[in-house]
Amino acid sequence: NKRFDQESIYTQGETRDFLRFLRSIKYDHRQVPDGKNGGPVTVNVSVVVSNVRSVSEITMDYALEIFYREAWRDPRLKYSKKKFKNKTSLSLHESYSNFLWHPDTFVPNAISSKNPRKQSVTHRSLLRLNPDGRILFSRRISLILSCGMDLTLFPFDTQVCKLGIESYGHTADQVSYAWSDGDITALQLNKVSLPDFRIEKAFVTKRTEEYATGEYSRLYVCFVFSRAAGFCFLQLIVPSTAVVITSWVCLWMENETSFQDMISIILTITFLLFSYNEVMPRVSYLKAMDVWLGVCFIIVFFSLIKLALLKYMQQKL
Repeated sequence: NKRFDQESIYTQGETRDFLRFLRSIKYDHRQVPDGKNGGPVTVNVSVVVSNVRSVSEITMDYALEIFYREAWRDPRLKYSKKKFKNKTSLSLHESYSNFLWHPDTFVPNAISSKNPRKQSVTHRSLLRLNPDGRILFSRRISLILSCGMDLTLFPFDTQVCKLGIESYGHTADQVSYAWSDGDITALQLNKVSLPDFRIEKAFVTKRTEEYATGEYSRLYVCFVFSRAAGFCFLQLIVPSTAVVITSWVCLWMENETSFQDMISIILTITFLLFSYNEVMPRVSYLKAMDVWLGVCFIIVFFSLIKLALLKYMQQKL
């Protein structure tokens, strides 16, 4: 429930003092704060990736869980420590964000997002205000993000998937996003284990995106996923190689080999082809595995043709 009991909030001393402070300065949470030297307000971002749940080439997306942190300075919220019992900072409930200006951040390539349910052990959020007007807002988010993949080298491919961060309604001359404390420390990646991929590296970048409505500041977290080819090797490459070798053995034993044996071999390689295509996305270009299985099928098919010619010549003789 997003609503909260304002009467109970007002009964709390620190909250009452804080809301009284907002009224005394006639604070308007709809107004964007001024940045340094009258420029755009700078939103410093850091991301902690706690888990990458899955990477799917079928749906071209990946799922991850992050702790997302934003920090910005609002000069209107400068306060004297004496007003709040000499506290070095005020730790506020996340519902206080309704009274404060905060960036309208969104993720352009997000398919879906979810905040853990309140009062649950997985729900985490933090809102902190410092005397100089600096605000820190941190929360835990689960995301499913689109990731366009090039499967030409499948199953030995490497994919780059991105997490984009930008303001929805404020242009770059109003709100500017930047990575906290430099690009190196702004991203923290916990140890992640995936069945089909390895995370080779993760890095952050920044750029300006141009739209019809203006220029917008955007941050990127980039993940480089390298596929672990062990599953495809065991399930496709080894069986298809065994089928090809079996077709050669049948040619060497031509007197004991019947057409039914070769047809069974062709049906086996055909079954591998259909099984492989059922679990792969329908793309309009050839993949490395397509070439491999296609060559295996051609070799087995020509083995059948060769066996037919040998049988025909034996009958003529």
